[in-house]
Amino acid sequence: MQNTDANLPKQAMDTAIEAARLANPVITGPDGRQHAFIPEGFDLKDISDPNRLPEHISQAVILDDRESLTNYVNRFSDGRSILIADYDAGLIRAHLDWHNDNSTDLQRQHASHTATLKLRNSEEYDRWNKMEGEMHSQEAFALFIEENVADISDPDHSVMLEICRDLEATQDVSFKSGIRLENGDRTFVYEDETKVKGDMTVPTEIGLCIPLYQGEEPADIRAKFRFRPTASGLMLGFRWHRVEYMRQATFAAMAHQTAENTGRPYYFGRTS
Repeated sequence: MQNTDANLPKQAMDTAIEAARLANPVITGPDGRQHAFIPEGFDLKDISDPNRLPEHISQAVILDDRESLTNYVNRFSDGRSILIADYDAGLIRAHLDWHNDNSTDLQRQHASHTATLKLRNSEEYDRWNKMEGEMHSQEAFALFIEENVADISDPDHSVMLEICRDLEATQDVSFKSGIRLENGDRTFVYEDETKVKGDMTVPTEIGLCIPLYQGEEPADIRAKFRFRPTASGLMLGFRWHRVEYMRQATFAAMAHQTAENTGRPYYFGRTS
């Protein structure tokens, strides 16, 4: 017959150890990490108040224009808030609960409340950018210029409309050569089916006054005309002239103005 009395001291010791662990189940290691004893056969049940508010704000807001970003930052910012301007990603992000330097010790924050302006190209820029870099027929190019002539600041609208009429009227002629004039424009010599010759002058550069980003003021940008005389007609297109520099300068001005309007410091870069 088994002697159960011999097991009593071991059982008592195990019970005492288990009770000690339950009395103080959390152990903090030298590296700051915490571990909890979970005795076998015990379950942990959450009895927290379901209506209890979280200890910090966790919110990522996406805004559509710079004014909205300014208003949001002014409502929720404090001494911790900063702005990060990331040109590559096309965004200006406000970190409203960023880490706080109180001049004696860096205070860690949750850094989980952000407001982001995701820049979007203006409708005008997208229309012109879609045509940029490709060669187009006289008909297609003339139609585009007619529909968007209000965006052109140089040459005058009447000059551009006259060029469009010339392009439409010379669709069935054969272009023979091109001559650069003293003012930089190009004159193309053409010949119709009856061997009657004529000429047509087009500018080598145009100026546009359009916003680069949605909600921003118009900017003056330049584009270089490209021409290719062919037996079936004149092919036309254009290339942006230093527009990327204008976009970078506009982005920098937007970041600076946001900082001015919110009173928060700004940095060019990105967070990981």
